[in-house]
Amino acid sequence: MLSTPPNHHAGFSLTELMIGSVIGLIVIVGALNLYSANVRATADNLRGARLNQELRGMLDMMQSELRRAGYWGGEPGLDNPADNPFQSLANDIQIDRVGSEPADSCVLYSYDLNGDKLVGTGPSGGGGPGTSNINLEQFGFRLRGGRLQLRTGGRSLRCDSGSWQALSDPDTEITALRFSSTERCVNLLDPTQPCASGDTVLLRRGVHIELSARSRSDTTVHYAVETDLVLANDKLILAMP
Repeated sequence: MLSTPPNHHAGFSLTELMIGSVIGLIVIVGALNLYSANVRATADNLRGARLNQELRGMLDMMQSELRRAGYWGGEPGLDNPADNPFQSLANDIQIDRVGSEPADSCVLYSYDLNGDKLVGTGPSGGGGPGTSNINLEQFGFRLRGGRLQLRTGGRSLRCDSGSWQALSDPDTEITALRFSSTERCVNLLDPTQPCASGDTVLLRRGVHIELSARSRSDTTVHYAVETDLVLANDKLILAMP
C-alpha cells in the first residue's frame, strides 16, 4: 500500500517578514526624501526665476524712465533750449538718499509728459509760473525699508518727502540700489577744446544703476543686475560757470 506524502505549505517566517518590512520602509523613505528634494529644488528654481524676472523688470522700468529725464516740449527755432524748466536746478536729475538708507540710493528726475512746456507738479503740488498741477511730471525711484519705491506726488521734489508707491513684491528684499551719474562736456564754440568757464557747452549725461535683491522666504536665493543708460536729452549751458 502506498503512503501519501505529507502536504508541506511554503511560507515566510516572522524574521523574514520583519526583514522584508524594514527593507520596504527604507525604500519608501528614500523615495520620499528624493521627492522632497525634487520639490525643494523646483521651488528654489521657481523662486529664483521669479526674483530674476522681477529685478530685470524693475531695471528696465527705471532705465526707460530715466532716459526721458530733461525732455521738454519746446519748439526748435522758437523756444530757447536753455529755458528748459525740466533741466533747471530744481527739476534736473538728482541723486541722493532718504534717511539712513545707503548713499546714492534715490534718484529724482522730471520730463514733459504731456508736452505743454510746463512742469507738472500734480494735484498735491503747488501751481505757479512755469508749473501746472494738472498732471505729475516730477518723478523718482528710491530704496526704502528694503523696497523699491516710485514717487507718485508731493509738493517738493525731494527724496525725503512726497508720496511713494512700492514697486517690488513683498517677498522681495532689495539689498542694494545705487545710482551714479556720468557726464561728458562738449564745447560748442570749439569741439576740439575742453570746456572752460564762459563757454557754451553741451552736457551729455548718463546713469549707471546697480540693483540687487534676495527672497525673504529663502535668503539663499539672490540676484544682482546692473546697466548703463544715456539720457536722451542733452543739457545746454550758454555760459559754463
